[in-house]
Amino acid sequence: MNVDHHLARELAHIRVMIAQLEHLVREDDARWTSLVTTPDYWRARINEILATGLPPALEPPIRALLARLDTIRASRS
Repeated sequence: MNVDHHLARELAHIRVMIAQLEHLVREDDARWTSLVTTPDYWRARINEILATGLPPALEPPIRALLARLDTIRASRS
């Protein structure tokens, strides 16, 4: 598996998980007890991807994911 394919798969997974977090927020679901249900966990995963020196085409979708995480964090405050 080449690096671009791996990054695309990782981003797809993160996108799905962020959608799950958004659902938990909308439903005011109390299942926020796991590390993987925190915006910080997914932000760290995205930062790992950013550290790889990704292709410029992947930067806008990553910035959009980070913005969604910011929204989730703000709604939980």
